[in-house]
Amino acid sequence: MSLRGTVVLLLLLCLSQLIFAADSIREARSKGKRLGSRVDKNISVHKGRFFFKDKAKCSWVARGEDIYTMTVRCKSGNEDGFSCKYTAKPSTCTEYGSNPKGYWKQIARSVAIQKTLCADARALIRTGMCKRAPLAAHFKLTEISQEKPPTEKTPTTTSTKLQCTERTDHSEVAKEMCGDSWASLCAFVFTIVQSGDC
Repeated sequence: MSLRGTVVLLLLLCLSQLIFAADSIREARSKGKRLGSRVDKNISVHKGRFFFKDKAKCSWVARGEDIYTMTVRCKSGNEDGFSCKYTAKPSTCTEYGSNPKGYWKQIARSVAIQKTLCADARALIRTGMCKRAPLAAHFKLTEISQEKPPTEKTPTTTSTKLQCTERTDHSEVAKEMCGDSWASLCAFVFTIVQSGDC
């Protein structure tokens, strides 16, 4: 077999493994979306959706191991939305250790009924089960990424695009599927093939 034939054969083999791996990644992602929460390399992810003032569609995603960062995004129709980040350390609440599912259900309810969402740094997103826990157990506003939520219906003039915050490192999967010599190319192709919410 000639050198050209060997290179073509290796390239076809690598591409077939890339396609197989991409399908596996998509399947794992869709499984995680159906469950609502998943664990990737000890990082727990919890999600929810709700409606805010003026029927703005909102979603929240909390990620972390010990300290969680919750990103809240809201968008109303064609208008620009707003987003912000909250942080908490749920493990400081003793009830969290015995009932984490209950904790996240209460967080979902608390986020949905929060009246000063992304606006008041003093307002905490609390759970009833952790009312006697230290303040670190409750989500506190740490960052406002875009415009503050409107207090009245006011048209906004600036337009901002939502940026993709979920970047997955494909280097481990690429090394497994394609070997060390092809890992960088495979990781690049994984990144291109990956379909996300961006």
